[in-house]
Amino acid sequence: MNKFAKDILKESMSKDHVTVMEKLEEPKHDEDIAEALGVKATIVRTILNDLHSKGLVKYERTKNEKTGWYTYLWKKREEKLADYIRGYLNERSEALRHELALAKDGMIITCGCTNLSVDDAQDVGFLCEKCEGTFREFDSSEAIKKLDEEIARIEKLLKKA
Repeated sequence: MNKFAKDILKESMSKDHVTVMEKLEEPKHDEDIAEALGVKATIVRTILNDLHSKGLVKYERTKNEKTGWYTYLWKKREEKLADYIRGYLNERSEALRHELALAKDGMIITCGCTNLSVDDAQDVGFLCEKCEGTFREFDSSEAIKKLDEEIARIEKLLKKA
């Protein structure tokens, strides 16, 4: 896995996901990965299941006839990585463009901890469910600048993908 792919996986998931993916250069059991990393097998299984839900790993399940327990041999799906990266970057770009459009239209309001559209704020009675603060308008020029920069960064990454 190259540095670009690692960076995108860290951004979209976590450093731990990258570490587990790196351990799958050859097929391995979850217990072996956990032992190699010095963490609990349940943590590794959670990460593997997350990677599986994204299509980045697959497994073969075998049943121990004596105990009735299943063991899983996990394999990296390197061929799916490029599609995942493009999909993640496209979704991220689309979400940022939507947020940018709202900011440019002056349709975003804030309570201090959360930004919402006016419609979403109306749905909650202009009271934040997290901090119980009141939503109010704010100067979105700085937010617009940051969104433009992030969109440009994502577009640059998409050209590499």
